Amino acid sequence: MTMLRPRRPSLVLGAIATATASALLLTACGSSAGGSNSSGSQGGSPQTGGTLTFYDPVQYEDWQTTNSLWSVSQVTDNIGERLIWQDPKTGKLLPWLATSWSVSADHKTYTFHLKPDVKFTDGTALTSQVVKDNFDQHGFGDKKLGIPADQFWNGYAGTKVVDPTTFQIRLNTPDAGFLQVLSNYRASTILAESYVKLNLAGQSKVQNWVGTGPFRYAGGDGVNEVVLKPNPHYTSWPTGSAHTGRAYLNEIDFKYVPEESTRIGALQSGQAQVVRNLSPTDEQTVGSFGGQLESFGVQGETNALAVQVRPGLITDDKQVRLALNAATDRKEINQAVLSSNYGIPIGPLVKGTPDAPDLSSYLAYDPGKAKQLLESAGWAAKSDGYRYKGGQQLHFDIWVAPFYQVSEQVLEVLQSEWKKVGVKLSIHSVSLDQYEAISAAGGTGSEKFSFSQSQTSTADPNVLRVDYDTTRANGLGQDAKSPDPKLNQLVRDQAEAFDPAKRAATVKEAGEYLYQQGYSIPLYDETQVFGLSSKVHGFGTESTARAWLYDTWLGK
Repeated sequence: MTMLRPRRPSLVLGAIATATASALLLTACGSSAGGSNSSGSQGGSPQTGGTLTFYDPVQYEDWQTTNSLWSVSQVTDNIGERLIWQDPKTGKLLPWLATSWSVSADHKTYTFHLKPDVKFTDGTALTSQVVKDNFDQHGFGDKKLGIPADQFWNGYAGTKVVDPTTFQIRLNTPDAGFLQVLSNYRASTILAESYVKLNLAGQSKVQNWVGTGPFRYAGGDGVNEVVLKPNPHYTSWPTGSAHTGRAYLNEIDFKYVPEESTRIGALQSGQAQVVRNLSPTDEQTVGSFGGQLESFGVQGETNALAVQVRPGLITDDKQVRLALNAATDRKEINQAVLSSNYGIPIGPLVKGTPDAPDLSSYLAYDPGKAKQLLESAGWAAKSDGYRYKGGQQLHFDIWVAPFYQVSEQVLEVLQSEWKKVGVKLSIHSVSLDQYEAISAAGGTGSEKFSFSQSQTSTADPNVLRVDYDTTRANGLGQDAKSPDPKLNQLVRDQAEAFDPAKRAATVKEAGEYLYQQGYSIPLYDETQVFGLSSKVHGFGTESTARAWLYDTWLGK
């Protein structure tokens, strides 16, 4: 995921806090350069009409706003909108559903003004009360409806309605990344009251999604297919869009198609116009028949093995964790099964994410060091090439993450690398439903999750707090009674650092500590690679590489 380097949100925050509302009210008729990560081919004047068929390798399921499945978010990004648009090329935070905002001196109160006369596709009005009801569910959850609190919303104290288009969000503690959270595709999407009032089962159906976005749900079972039609009364395009008014496309047909050969064949024949997440082996194939290849880096965490640190697991031993990191050759992974579109990790954050530190020195491939660490931890090599301790083999089980197109190939390279130092890695491939069930259970029988392949997308370093704070996602799986207090403090400190230099230093310190403790084993920088028909123009994404199809049109 090689990225264009965005401006630090902390710098934007400081500017916003002191700017007047009029200075923040920017025109919505900007150039396409600022609107999205977009394809360079324009092909003449935009044309209205046509159906864009979009093939995805991952099944659709669980349509809650907090769902981060890649397949689901390609769809929902075009139905629901947020207060703020983050320009994926510059990192700037720009008006979207909000016309302007201000931040109190103590960074605990955020005052927003909504665009006037915005309506949801069911005809109801976007008001401060609707925003409050959405955000209260994100920040507090709703036990009666079975809805958990959103892990992105740190220290939420509530939203106060001032008038129909003005409201104030209050935090218990300052959060330097909070404005960016309000631009995040899964953390701050605002939907109509008809959706908010539903229980978790109701909110998990795409048929119930009612947003203000350029498209609306128009058909499909929400499992294998979803059809969107344009919102004819669309008025809330984000600042920097390439045009105004309704979207160009007459229809978008999203389909789940697991077989890559079928997806590529459909793109070549014209049956599909967009294919998401091509494997590296098929990247060149697209160009061979005149298609377009577009790759977008995903800001946020690197794609890594999230190490589990709990009593009874082999990975509870720091020396083992450090050995596994030293036994991992990221350059070999990149060269063997990826492509130049994928970045080699330099730290816990993807290169180009604001304040991403260069911690490459912690990620050097050193099999000799790995062997020494394992020997000192009591794992002795035997004649079969693997290591043992007290009769137990140094063996791990891992499950292929179905939502990462390159997961299995990457794990196979890792399996070979770890075998060289005496570590056995058993790879299991299951369906998405099975994977989620096994993950929730922590394994199957004697096969335990010592780590899982994961990454969280958001263009701000606060993603480290979301993932590792034991009161949030608790990515290490630590016992809440005995967390790592230093890691908790470090990931929380960066959220309260509003001085740009101090925040960058704190983020770096948190990253260094992660690697000093062996808590994370980076694999590659997450990237989304799309194959496009030559007829597709204006294709783009938002800051975390989710398709934004408002400016997309089909030529001849």
